[in-house]
Amino acid sequence: MKSTKVASTSSENEPSETNVPRMPVQQRSQQRVEAALAVAERMVEAWGPERISIPEIAKAADVPRASLYQFFPDKYALLARITEMHLTRLTEALAERALKQSTESSYSDWIGALIDATANYYDTHPAARILVLGGPYSHAAYLAQANMMATIGGVLRSATELKIPGVRVPQSPDVATLAVEIAFACMKHGYHQEGGITPAIRAQAVTAVVAYAEASIPGLAKAFKAGKKQGANA
Repeated sequence: MKSTKVASTSSENEPSETNVPRMPVQQRSQQRVEAALAVAERMVEAWGPERISIPEIAKAADVPRASLYQFFPDKYALLARITEMHLTRLTEALAERALKQSTESSYSDWIGALIDATANYYDTHPAARILVLGGPYSHAAYLAQANMMATIGGVLRSATELKIPGVRVPQSPDVATLAVEIAFACMKHGYHQEGGITPAIRAQAVTAVVAYAEASIPGLAKAFKAGKKQGANA
């Protein structure tokens, strides 16, 4: 046992025979994790979350099983990581769209554009659709979703107040985040009942969000139209 340990230490201290610098352990681990996440995402799309496992992912990604368990104690931790990655990308896309100079003539049209952007993301990323709308599959994934809702709610509040001078979106209760939750509930219903976010579901989400927002923020619709007219005359 002792001689083996000494030999191993000596080998690690010796330069590579090829003189090629060894990749840092952290970098190698990161590449393995990224490869495994990409494979796991494809497996989720093909088989669903229930049928995959860490050993199967490791085998398909050609990475040591132990290197995955180092970061993900079970498949649900790995799925939560994929979920978090997609929610981050979706949040960034919505923030960019919400703060972009809009051409919509009504608050309803603007909300519709944001809901379309969300639905289009889920349409083009099946794994995100499965894990987010079909989940959450763990407490960690639930927390990621809750954080995403709050973040998008903050973006919606800021964008609304920026686009409509004089309007203030209440924070208690958190009207913006509740509006996001309403849209999300409509999309989850569409996923479970119709297999996706159909145009009809998108329209229902817009109706629900706008009705709630206009009831909770008096003068919102009128103020939005007035703001658009002022922008056109400027």
